[in-house]
Amino acid sequence: MLALFAGNPFPNAPPKQVRAVLWQYWFASMEEKRARGMWWKRKYLGLYAPTLQLQPDGKFGVVEWPTPLPPHD
Repeated sequence: MLALFAGNPFPNAPPKQVRAVLWQYWFASMEEKRARGMWWKRKYLGLYAPTLQLQPDGKFGVVEWPTPLPPHD
């Protein structure tokens, strides 16, 4: 997994929890780009997968389950 990063973001210890979130992206309009320098607009959709935590026994436990996503276009 660490090979996916430019450097080790966890040099002292592995993370206690891992989560993956889902965002929807759109290109910003030319007006937004000119006014604020925005290239993208985005909307948070929720968790992509359950949030996991490493338990003392070495197994993974679920901290939070994703809620069903709303219908999309």
